[in-house]
This record gives sequence, C-alpha cells and structure tokens, in this order.
Amino acid sequence: MVKPVYIYADEGTSDVGVASLQLAIATNLGLPTKTITAQHIIDNELEHCQMLIMPGGADLPYCAKLKGKGNQHIRQFVQHGGFYLGICAGAYYATKTIEFTGDGYQIFENRELALFNGKAVGSLPDLTNQYYYDGTAVSKTFATLTFQNNTQLSFYYHGGPMFLSEAEDAETVVACYSANRPAIVCGSYGKGKFLLSGVHFELQPEIYEQYIIRDTLHSSEYILEQSIYNQIKQMDSNYIWKKIRELLDEISTKCQGTKTCE
Repeated sequence: MVKPVYIYADEGTSDVGVASLQLAIATNLGLPTKTITAQHIIDNELEHCQMLIMPGGADLPYCAKLKGKGNQHIRQFVQHGGFYLGICAGAYYATKTIEFTGDGYQIFENRELALFNGKAVGSLPDLTNQYYYDGTAVSKTFATLTFQNNTQLSFYYHGGPMFLSEAEDAETVVACYSANRPAIVCGSYGKGKFLLSGVHFELQPEIYEQYIIRDTLHSSEYILEQSIYNQIKQMDSNYIWKKIRELLDEISTKCQGTKTCE
C-alpha cells in the first residue's frame, strides 16, 4: 500500500496553497493526499505518511500549535526516513532562525523545528518594487530563479525567504534568486530529507482563479491579480517536482538497503 502525502491544513495555512498542493501532488507525483491538523501530528500519526508538507500562510500559528510534542514528532518522522516539504511559511518554520520583515513589523526569532541549520531571511523587497510583504497584490511578483544547470524559470513570490546556512556544504542549493541568494534548498536530516522553497511553485491556475480572482473581480486589485494569474498559467514547476521525486527515491533506496525506515 502506497503511503499518502500529508498536507498540513490548520490555523495559519493558505487555502489556495492547500488546495493547489492537493492537485499538484496528484498530477506531479501520482500520490494520494490527506489534509491533517496539528492534533494529528501531536497524536503521532506521521508514521502513516511518506511526506509532510507545511504550506504557505503564516508560521506563528504553526509555532503556537506544534511547539513541544508536535515539533518533536516532525523531527522524529524525518529522522526515521520521512520527507518534509516546506513552502514559504512552511520553509521559514523549518529553519533554525527567521528574520522576517513585513510591512510595518518584524519577526526575528528562533524556531524549534530547525531542520535547516541556518537562517531564513525575508521578505525581499528588491523583488517587489521595494514593497515589503503584506496581504495585498503589490507585494506579489514573479521572481526569476537560476537552477544548478543555469536554467532560469520564474515563480510566484509573496514574502518568502532566502536561506543562509550556518554549516558549509550541509545543504544543497537547488535554485537562487538574483545576486546568488539561495531560494530553494534541500538537505538530509537523519535518514530523511527536506526541501524548503521561498517561492510558490505549487500554485495551480484553476485554484488561484477560484480562490483569488473571483474574490477580487470588483476590487482595485483585479488587474494586478489577473496579471499574476496569467503568469501562473505559464509557470513551469517540472524541475522542482523532479527534484522532489529524486529525493523521495533516495529515501526509498536507503530504506530498502537498511530496512530501518519503517
């Protein structure tokens, strides 16, 4: 029986992100998905999945609900051969330290989960015409990333971090923003793996239309949101999904060889 992918859907998570992930996982990985809450993690149910996804949104509610036992169970899950995918807020959440600056506020704190031994720094106003993150369309953009093979692709960006590692060569940089700033990183934690992304490669145009475009139809943000929607329709995330498949295969191969990842 194929273990499903668990998608965290609790206080702080983005509805458009969760719904997009449900569709994207089925399309790109061919795996079943299940949405879970903090209580599922606290009740130690991660052993029934092969991947945990912490999506975009706001990570302070993640901290409030998962501190202590929840984070302990996530770390154990990855250590024993699980895969953690963190996108935007879910990426901030998995780093040792965050330095987040939004429009009129800052969050400079340590994080308990700390799968990534380093710092997540954002938002990045040079990508958004000097607008710091807020809930409006002016702090959204499409950021061009450069991958390891020098391929350049553009992805939806809304407040995500760059990643600064404290341990040289401990993680792999998958893609960079301009000025060689790491935008997507992956690494090992025990027998498991993680991938953290500052951009939203998961978004699906039909979901964005349903959740965002229809809600802004009669607002001043409609033109900006329509432009973003049109770019999402052109977004090519195949390279990132391929990387995720490779990491899952590495875990599977390691576990088959040692028989210790059950």
